[in-house]
Amino acid sequence: MLFDIVNANIEKLVIHKIGSRMDNTENSYSKKCMELEEDSPVQMLKQYFLSSFREPVLYHFDGLNHVSDNVVYQSTCAIFDNPDLFYEHSRILASYLYENSSHPQIKSGEFYLVLFNNVRIFDQDVHCLGIFKSENKETYLKIFPGQDTFDIDCEEGINVRKMDKGCLIFDVERETGFVASLIDKVAKQEALFWKNDFLGMVERQDNNFFTKNYLNMCKGFVDDVFTEEANVPRTDQIDMLNKSINYFKDNTMFNEEKFQDEVLAAPEIVNAFNEYKEHFREENDVNFDEEFKISPEIVKKENKSFKSVLKLDKNFHVYVHGGHRFIEKGFDENVGLHYYKLYFERES
Repeated sequence: MLFDIVNANIEKLVIHKIGSRMDNTENSYSKKCMELEEDSPVQMLKQYFLSSFREPVLYHFDGLNHVSDNVVYQSTCAIFDNPDLFYEHSRILASYLYENSSHPQIKSGEFYLVLFNNVRIFDQDVHCLGIFKSENKETYLKIFPGQDTFDIDCEEGINVRKMDKGCLIFDVERETGFVASLIDKVAKQEALFWKNDFLGMVERQDNNFFTKNYLNMCKGFVDDVFTEEANVPRTDQIDMLNKSINYFKDNTMFNEEKFQDEVLAAPEIVNAFNEYKEHFREENDVNFDEEFKISPEIVKKENKSFKSVLKLDKNFHVYVHGGHRFIEKGFDENVGLHYYKLYFERES
């Protein structure tokens, strides 16, 4: 990870209740920040706020020309400049979140604003502003001794291992919109309000960004262009996927010319790939550098989507890790079915 939150400390914390515009429930505000005594569950709070941040992709506030209109950016600047304004801006942010929660599927919940210190990013110790919202409750069984036996009761609470929505904003690179890490466990269209409508953030164009998007483009090329409809055998498609992901596994730096020579090889494939690249750029508003440092964290994560499997009806799965020239496809007219013939030296 590019940042280290293991030694982070909670310097300030406030909790407000966020209502639901669809249910006509209003926000309910704490009158002051939470006082963190020695016996308060600080470690449990830290686990709840920070343990889910494992995603290597980083973000920043979108567009320097528009940050003057971004409430979250302005409040973040104010708090970093003067922590005494922390509570005042917590109410501003809670109100702004409520105003941006208009989708009918967005639930009411708790809003947390946290100021952390001793956070390390890019080899420097900085303050970090945490913005969180909890929406989903779970039911827990509580076992306690009765008169002659043990009794059971139910309590509703928040699972400290499951953060619904979160954002860490690090006090670095203010001039380009800060650096942030996001969590949003709701994988639905309405969840975009957290990143887009409320925070107003986009991905930071760094090595993680370039690695992820180039791998996505490679997979998209095989899915959309290098297809059986274009008379490309499935084994050749799998070989292309394997060579693409292996290039990123075996190299620390990406070089476009080297990638085309080693992975694409044939001039007609290079041309088709470059055409698809222009389409991908326009569709996703991405501009690639011809050279960039490969992110091993992203490669490890994206590797799961590079499926090198031949699925044959519901009977067989053939995993192809290389050597596609040792696989031969044919059709048996007597049986009326297709077949694959595999050549190998030994089995284990």
